[in-house]
This record gives sequence, C-alpha cells and structure tokens, in this order.
Amino acid sequence: MPLRPSARANGPVKDEKEARLKAFVARHLEALREQGAPAGNVTYRLLALSAESPVACALEALTADLEAAGVALEIVFVRHTKLEPAAAMTRADCRFATDIRLLDAHEQLVLDDTTAWIGDCMRRDPLKRDAYELFCDRCTTTSGNAQRSFAHIWNAAGPKGSLSAAPAPRGPRPPNLFDPSLLAGNDAAPPPALLRH
Repeated sequence: MPLRPSARANGPVKDEKEARLKAFVARHLEALREQGAPAGNVTYRLLALSAESPVACALEALTADLEAAGVALEIVFVRHTKLEPAAAMTRADCRFATDIRLLDAHEQLVLDDTTAWIGDCMRRDPLKRDAYELFCDRCTTTSGNAQRSFAHIWNAAGPKGSLSAAPAPRGPRPPNLFDPSLLAGNDAAPPPALLRH
C-alpha cells in the first residue's frame, strides 16, 4: 500500500519555508530602512503558483512592514484559489496567467537589482522538504535574470498579453497533424516519402 504524506507532516515544512522567506524579506526591509529609501520607490515582484504558496504567505505575514516601508507589490499568479485574497494581495497590482506552460517555471520573488529568491517549479509540490530554493543576496546576475523573466511574464499576463485569460480564437481549425495510416495494424501502405531514411 503506497504511503501518502499527511497534512500534519506538511505543516512544519510549510512553516519552515515561510519562516525562511519572512526572515529574508525582513532583512531586506531593514536594509531599506537603514538606507532611508523613500516610500514608493521600491517594488517587490512575485511569480507564484497561487496565494497559498509559502512565498505569498510570507509576504502576507509582513503586510504591515511592507506598508510601513511603502513597498509596492507586483504579483503574477498562475492559479486562482477559492480563498478570499489576503490583505497584502488585495493592495498589490496582481495579474493572473492562464497558460499551463508556466507550471514549468520556477516561483520567484525579486526584491531589488541584487536580491531575489528562486523556488521550485510550480508543477512540483512546494511543501516537499527537498524542494529547490535559492536565496540570492548581492548577486546582480541571478537577480537581473529573474527581473527580466518576470517582466516578460508580467507584460504577457496583462490585459492583452499572450498569457492572459482570453476567449479561444474562432475561425478555421488548424490542419490535423495526425496521420491514421501510421497506426500499428493499419493495412494502408505509408506514403513513399516515409519509406526513405
């Protein structure tokens, strides 16, 4: 009989992830305070599976600190949830991308030009203990790459972007790329072009 992970086992893992992320963001907020960064000049950018992702929950737990620092949030979620949006998420500029190809992307939180967090791919259970995480502090290359990828997804998830929810295109159907003569047991001879090597 296969063993299933229990919700109780996932609880501590989720708490640990959120705690690490909260500490990471809190350190950045403290650095902003020490630098005297003017309110409204800093934007955190989040790409996550949903508002239930540990990284989104960590930001929600820091709502008061984010507001006090005047940090704006730009968020792209790949999945809607049935839960009411959290306070931090309702104040954020939030977009939803409906393209399932994004499930292969990694969750990411970009804090500035040198600070970012990269998580496991969205298709994988983020509550697994061995999920991939990269806390990047003082690395312009990683943070720059994360910023560029977020900008592409953010623009594509906009009202007219290719990843936004839009009605399916109407018109002629594309040609069928499946050739029934290639099925095993089909007596029809394949076209001559397929016999060449």
